[in-house]
Amino acid sequence: METRAKIEHGPLEIEVHAFEDEDYQEEVIDIIEFIEENKAVIEELEGEISRSGMKDSGTEDTSLEAFTESNGDESESEEQIEAGPLSEVASELRVSERELEEFLFVDSEGEDPPVMYVDEVGEVGDRKTDRQRVVSLILLYLWHRCYDVDRVKSTNLKDALALSNVSSSGMGNMYQGEGDRYFNRKGRGPSATVRLTPPGKRQARKELKRLLEGDDSE
Repeated sequence: METRAKIEHGPLEIEVHAFEDEDYQEEVIDIIEFIEENKAVIEELEGEISRSGMKDSGTEDTSLEAFTESNGDESESEEQIEAGPLSEVASELRVSERELEEFLFVDSEGEDPPVMYVDEVGEVGDRKTDRQRVVSLILLYLWHRCYDVDRVKSTNLKDALALSNVSSSGMGNMYQGEGDRYFNRKGRGPSATVRLTPPGKRQARKELKRLLEGDDSE
């Protein structure tokens, strides 16, 4: 003798078949627990069916596996779009993080300094001072946006320049001329610090856009 049990919940319709020597009650309990765990997905599907004008039943059989896979796909999608350390900068520039990651590095743990791979982009500057200024603008901007650090020790900036393959010798020259508008320095010697001024932050975004667009002109 065959026993049949039907469970209906919104657009979901499940039939359980069992013979007299089979215990189907445990399977029914599992299905009920499944429905409870995936209630949000089922309700969303029901809403889509209502909006499209489809009938709740008699149109399509939906398996437990299909719901499980659907739920799994959503979890994978959430993982794939999880924001990275460069997400805020990417959002400001209206580009993907992947584009920035091609020539910028930011430590998600906030332990290592930011790095700009100057060899992966176009001409950063004709003179050493120009290269120092442009890369320093971008590095300080990354510290500001990605590390939430507004003022950076000059020695740390020198280290980040070295990691970016940019000479840090004679750095004082980059603060002269237009650099005076972009950088705010404080202190002397090992305790000296520097941060970007509002014009400096705007110029950093401008330089990033220029590099992303592949424009070698200053």
